[in-house]
Amino acid sequence: MADEAHESSVLDKGLESLAGSIQHFIDGATHTSHDHGAPLTFFEKYFTPKGWVKWGAGEHGISRGTLLITLYVPLLVVGALLVPDFPNLIFGWLLVTAPISLSIGMAYAFWRAWIWYAQSHFIFFRTRPVLLEVKMPPEVTKSPRAMEQVLTNLWIRMSTTTPIDKYWSGGVIPYFSLELVSIGGQIHFYIWTSRENLRNEIEANMYAQYPEVEITQVSDYSIDFHFDDAHHDAFVGDQIMESYHVSRHDFRINAYPFKTYIDFELDKDPKEELKVEPFAQVLEVLSALNPEEQAWIQIVIKGNFEKHWEKMVKDEIKKIRREASVNPGKENADDSDSDKYGFPRPTWREQELMKSIERNLGKLPFDTGMRMIYIAPKGKMRGAEYSAVRWIWRPFGNPSYQTYIRPRNAHNDFDWPWQDYQGRRWRHEIHRYLDAYRRRQMFFPPWEDPRNVMTTEMLATLWHPPSSTIRAPGLQRISSSKGEAPPNLPM
Repeated sequence: MADEAHESSVLDKGLESLAGSIQHFIDGATHTSHDHGAPLTFFEKYFTPKGWVKWGAGEHGISRGTLLITLYVPLLVVGALLVPDFPNLIFGWLLVTAPISLSIGMAYAFWRAWIWYAQSHFIFFRTRPVLLEVKMPPEVTKSPRAMEQVLTNLWIRMSTTTPIDKYWSGGVIPYFSLELVSIGGQIHFYIWTSRENLRNEIEANMYAQYPEVEITQVSDYSIDFHFDDAHHDAFVGDQIMESYHVSRHDFRINAYPFKTYIDFELDKDPKEELKVEPFAQVLEVLSALNPEEQAWIQIVIKGNFEKHWEKMVKDEIKKIRREASVNPGKENADDSDSDKYGFPRPTWREQELMKSIERNLGKLPFDTGMRMIYIAPKGKMRGAEYSAVRWIWRPFGNPSYQTYIRPRNAHNDFDWPWQDYQGRRWRHEIHRYLDAYRRRQMFFPPWEDPRNVMTTEMLATLWHPPSSTIRAPGLQRISSSKGEAPPNLPM
């Protein structure tokens, strides 16, 4: 089933790539903009493929590939009927340019296939993954800042030092998965690492900040569980950071953080009973599952060592400062007007936004992808429960001027009856996500699906040992704290 899902995924990517080429070609001919964040003009909305795709794929659930190919093929037929030599012109042009186009295309295809093979070989033969369960002590008094220190030491760059390591040996940067799992309402915390030799690194850093926790290697729950279509059903999807003021297709969205533990003042040291811990709501949702239900959430991360994220964040800060310096009444004036800009006078929203962005700019960035899977017996799926799991990160959202984490893709896109005939795509998506989840793969073959950039502050907010104020019934804590023996015991 995993191979079948993978082959179907390759076919889907090929169809989507063909549709993208068609849209790019026609959009270029009609001079339409590719700025995803800009609103469509009247002409773009009703007379260009861009507007048609937004209406069909964005609003009515029609496949972009199906829509564009259905429109493009009749255009070729009409062209052949109206221009008798049209087919000869097309095939003649293809024949003349074939030596160049085929050479470039085959070279690129070979390079991509080699990288795919080399990285796959490295991942499956030169690494050995380990799953560690973190059992929580009765008392946790440290703020998520301690978990931030743990994550800082996972910003590791290995196996990609030279081009030989990267392109010949297929070396990949170590990646990890922070997981929250509820099995029948009992909550488990896991850390998965793609390298067995990094286990000591994880344990040493966790014990350094949380000496009372217990960390043990366990078998993989996702592999041990056998999903049977005849007896189980599931809801699967991604959880992606988005915002109302930046398009979800725009990479600039990664400049805007969501509400972190610092925004909730958990970095300070108030009395335990006065702490407002939004993580409690997350654990309460996971605790509410019935005994036969399961919910799996994974946050796959790897260090981001490129400079474009830092540049993009700095550019966004400059943009906000520039907007804050516009003189009242001059918003629509041309930039050539010398009176348009004055001394920056940011609003409270702009001040808070710049403060949050600049604070995260000083933290280490990680490439991040998030998935969720809710599993229930056949015919017993509870809509309210899987909706709660889909929106489990809502307490950290601030879409008014920052970002929030919302469900996307897979089953989240099934809004119209024609999108899934006889439930075939529903079952197909389940097995695709089960395979991707078990591999913990977001950045390398066979499931390359990068999503967001999050800093250590943001990741520590989403996954950290829960404080003593959280009393979720499904949260299992170890019965006693560990401690060393007194040094003055008689021998």
